[in-house]
Amino acid sequence: MSTGSLVLLLALVAAGLWFWMRRSQPSADDPEAKHASPYHCVAIVPGNGACRTAQTLKGLRFLSAEAPTLPLVSCDSARCTCTFEHHADRRHGDRRNPYSAVSHTYAVHGGDERRHRRGRRQTDGMQVAHGL
Repeated sequence: MSTGSLVLLLALVAAGLWFWMRRSQPSADDPEAKHASPYHCVAIVPGNGACRTAQTLKGLRFLSAEAPTLPLVSCDSARCTCTFEHHADRRHGDRRNPYSAVSHTYAVHGGDERRHRRGRRQTDGMQVAHGL
C-alpha cells in the first residue's frame, strides 16, 4: 500500500468518525436535551376530576428519574387528564434570602453570617450582602 493511499484511508476514517460523533450528540430540538440538568424535575398538575392521590401530590417536585408515571397507580379516574409541569430545579425560591424570618431571627440574636461564597450550582447567586 502506497503512502498516498494510506493518507487517503486515514483521512476517510477520520472524516467518518467526525460525522458519527456529531450525529451522536443530542440536538437542541431533542426533547431529552432540554432536560440534561441533573436537577431537572417535574410536578404533577392534577386535571379535571383528578383522583385524591394526584390532589395530594399537587405541587411536589420529583427528580425526573424518580417521578411516578401517569396515570398514577392508585388513579380511579375513568380518563386521567393529569400532566407534568417541568422545572429546571427541585428547589423553590431563593433559599439564601437575607430578609427571611430565619435569617432575621438569627441576626437579631447575634449570629454572624458565615456564608462567604455563592452556592455550588451555577444558577446560585450570592444574595447575601456582607458587612452591612
